[in-house]
Amino acid sequence: MIAHNLSLYASTPLPDALGMPHSDAYAFFEGKAFADWRKGKEGELKLQAGIADRLNNVIRACGAIVKTIAGSRR
Repeated sequence: MIAHNLSLYASTPLPDALGMPHSDAYAFFEGKAFADWRKGKEGELKLQAGIADRLNNVIRACGAIVKTIAGSRR
């Protein structure tokens, strides 16, 4: 399992990850490089969530405009 995670998160080929000692793999996941990568990924996800929230607000505003225009034509 640790080899698969190493392959995914460290871009290590799976055969190399399978041959790596567990202590080296655990050291990677407990190290600063992985913590920095994880913080960067969390930042990307927050940015994407912010964009999605703004788009939702624009869609809601467009719906409100359409309802207002439709109501004034009656």
